[in-house]
Amino acid sequence: MATFKHQNVNELIELSRLLGEFGQIKRATLLPNGEEESDSHHSFSLALIAYELACQYAPELNTQKILLYALVHDLPELITGDVVTLTVSVKELEQKARSDSQALVATAEKLTSAPHIVKALKSYENKTDDESMFVYWIDKMVTIPTHFYDGGTNLQKLGIHNHQDIQQWYERTLAKLQKQKTATA
Repeated sequence: MATFKHQNVNELIELSRLLGEFGQIKRATLLPNGEEESDSHHSFSLALIAYELACQYAPELNTQKILLYALVHDLPELITGDVVTLTVSVKELEQKARSDSQALVATAEKLTSAPHIVKALKSYENKTDDESMFVYWIDKMVTIPTHFYDGGTNLQKLGIHNHQDIQQWYERTLAKLQKQKTATA
């Protein structure tokens, strides 16, 4: 059985505090009861959805990686907070990518006592394996059903008023995914 030193306990307390802070970050998507979704709820939901989809449709993928990537994928939002990307321009997406890169470094510094979590986060961010690309794509698609809870009211508040707006968002997301896949090939 593992024994914990005082330092280990303090590190666990700090990790728990940071994860509590992560759970306080609110997203633009809503829960069925109308409350804003938190980053921790989103990550947990994404992990279970991605796991189930991989088991059913992509059994060749490593489901342990999928679970881990889904759980850690938004940890840099400890630094940036959640950024709504539904209506941003290409220039704003490029700025977000730069901010996200800086946030990854700052997040790793906050999580020095959790090197395995940092390693998983960096692996996810590098998008060098099929599992990270799978989680990335499911992450982008999993928010769509959340907008059916309220008949699109929240989408309208976010500036999405018609099918063309959603189509443009989808095309930007697909282009970004293809660009990342090409960059890692």
